[in-house]
Amino acid sequence: MSEKSTASLRAGAAVLGCALLGLSASAQAAGDLAEGRAKAVQCAVCHGIDGLAKQPLVPNLAGNSEIYLKKQLDAFRAGKRQHEQMTIIAQGLSDQDVADLVAWYSGIKVSVELPADN
Repeated sequence: MSEKSTASLRAGAAVLGCALLGLSASAQAAGDLAEGRAKAVQCAVCHGIDGLAKQPLVPNLAGNSEIYLKKQLDAFRAGKRQHEQMTIIAQGLSDQDVADLVAWYSGIKVSVELPADN
């Protein structure tokens, strides 16, 4: 086998490996939208069922990426991020709870309207 053929095979294997890894990660982290909405009821007091904060110092969750939301919930669960309420709430969440909540809040579409230029 030529050096060029070997390089092509390695490149193809690397691409396939990355694709399979991506599929594996997304299947593993797949949350249920309906379950996420049901679980978000406990979040609604502060974050709103629509993901738009109901209190001034609370972040909006709607429309954030799955990666960001999962990373933040995992940080609270692991104690790497601290907040007197969220640390306690997040510690009680299972991996599936996190996946479901992430599916719900990341699935909310947010529209933005720029101010009129006068």
